[in-house]
Amino acid sequence: MKLFFRFISLMTLLLAFTVPAAEPVRFGLHLSAPWSFYNDTKELDGIEYQLVSRIFSRAGFKVEYELHSYSRLLKQFSDKKLDCASPVAVPVAGASYTLPYLPFEDVVISLASSSAEISSLQQLAGKRIVAYQQALQVLGAEFRAAVANANYLELADRALQLELLFSNRVDLVIGERRVLHYLANKTAPQLTLQTHHLFTEKNYPAACWDPALRDVFNRGLELLQLSGELSDILQQYNHQAAIGTE
Repeated sequence: MKLFFRFISLMTLLLAFTVPAAEPVRFGLHLSAPWSFYNDTKELDGIEYQLVSRIFSRAGFKVEYELHSYSRLLKQFSDKKLDCASPVAVPVAGASYTLPYLPFEDVVISLASSSAEISSLQQLAGKRIVAYQQALQVLGAEFRAAVANANYLELADRALQLELLFSNRVDLVIGERRVLHYLANKTAPQLTLQTHHLFTEKNYPAACWDPALRDVFNRGLELLQLSGELSDILQQYNHQAAIGTE
């Protein structure tokens, strides 16, 4: 009952204090399935997009979405060519950050047929590894030490990373769990993967230049949490991303 009244109170506040801007909100998203992407019918889809679009449409805002590579997303936002962006995992001077809402988990994946046993960072030594760009900085000193004696490569192209794994030219791929699972299922659903959980999941926020837009986002996010929609969307895509994995 308390949750119900909390939900009603938040909805009332959202309606009472939201004054949609005359111009559409320019919102940048990271082009990365299943977070934000164009589906087979060329329509916007994904976890981020579903959540952001529900928040702002229910608050009465019109939004123009742009999807970019991550470095391009941060550049467009930093240059104030976007009103908001998500996710923003780095400090941007003057920006107003929302509550963290996107759960990202970097994992290590291998082919199940390889029977690789990876339960610690130390077991990465000697392996042929491909990871995303700047993974050495993101994953920290212990990871850097662990792969110092590995055949280690960083690539921006996730499809190429997986191609190297599927063709046995690398032993392991390191990247965000949902992204790798989703892409693997799209490109090679007949293969079974092993997922090795070595890194702590982190929740990342969006950021806006106008604190009022941040507040609209946070109120809408809390409504999605209370209604159960946030959990439902995450679970829906979590299930899709997990097909064909162990």
